[in-house]
Amino acid sequence: MASPTPPNPPTDLTAVAKLIREELDRNNKYMEFAQSQIEKDRSFYKFLVSAVGLAFVVAGYFATTSVNQMRSDAKTSVDTEVQRDKAEVAAFNAEAQATVQKELSNVRIEVQKRLDTEFQSDNIKEQIAVAARDRTAKELTGIIRSETSAQVAVGIKDQQPFIKTTVEDAARGAVKALQSTIDALVSKATETQVSKTVTPIQAQMATYADYIRVGTLATLANGDDRHAFDTLLQIATGQSKDSSNPEFAHLANSTLATIISAKESGFRLTRQFNQKQTNDSLKQIMRNPSPWDREAALDNYPPDDRSILPLLVEMIRNDDSIDVLVRAVQHFDALTKQSFRFIQVKELLDWWTINQKSFQ
Repeated sequence: MASPTPPNPPTDLTAVAKLIREELDRNNKYMEFAQSQIEKDRSFYKFLVSAVGLAFVVAGYFATTSVNQMRSDAKTSVDTEVQRDKAEVAAFNAEAQATVQKELSNVRIEVQKRLDTEFQSDNIKEQIAVAARDRTAKELTGIIRSETSAQVAVGIKDQQPFIKTTVEDAARGAVKALQSTIDALVSKATETQVSKTVTPIQAQMATYADYIRVGTLATLANGDDRHAFDTLLQIATGQSKDSSNPEFAHLANSTLATIISAKESGFRLTRQFNQKQTNDSLKQIMRNPSPWDREAALDNYPPDDRSILPLLVEMIRNDDSIDVLVRAVQHFDALTKQSFRFIQVKELLDWWTINQKSFQ
């Protein structure tokens, strides 16, 4: 059996401490060497800087001296060039002026030649003559106008009374010539003013006249006037211009209603003749001017004699008495077996035109 390997001997602490001291000493030497070397370098750099500064001072001195010399030399050279340039400019100006003077002289000579040549032509002479005439005319025109104005002013002042008289006479003549026109205008204006004032009064009077006329028609119709009755009938039935007035239409209706009611009531007096009459004599009496005689003839005529129909139709168409009309229509209805009212004159006449042949 092999014997075991002996363990490593423990490190000697004294040896280790020695090694550490040696390493520290070595480092301190390195540090001292570096410091001494830095000091040497610093001293060298200080010397070098001093030398460089001195060199710059010396160079600056020499540079300043050189610059001043160069500046002086440059100034001298520039002054020399300026003097030479001034001399050249002066020479150039003198030459240019001489050239310009020479050219101007040549131009003047040429212009003078041209003018002399042109003034010898007829065109220039004519233009000069025209310009002279125009200028003279303008000057003379101004002088003439000024002198004329002064003389006219003096003349007007001297002739003021005559001018005033002439103007007044002319004005009177013009007014006299226009007198007829003035009269016509005044007359027209007067008529217009009068018309404006009178027309409303006339319109009102016309309205009053219409009322009076319609009232008169009503009175006449109540008094047996056939024409007044027919006019009121037209107003009532809208066949007249007065139909648009409601008061007129109302008055016409009222009057017609009263008359129609009285005539168609059936109450009437029969008129008799003192002497016996024949049919022919009765027909003759039916044409008498007196409505009383015509009514009596109708009342006494035989009720079955158809020969009276044409005469009845004539009376119905033209008789101016309402009472005669009423009796004629009643007699006609009895003979023709019709039932016309006395206000149906148009219908009755139309019927007779169609049927009269059957009663001949």
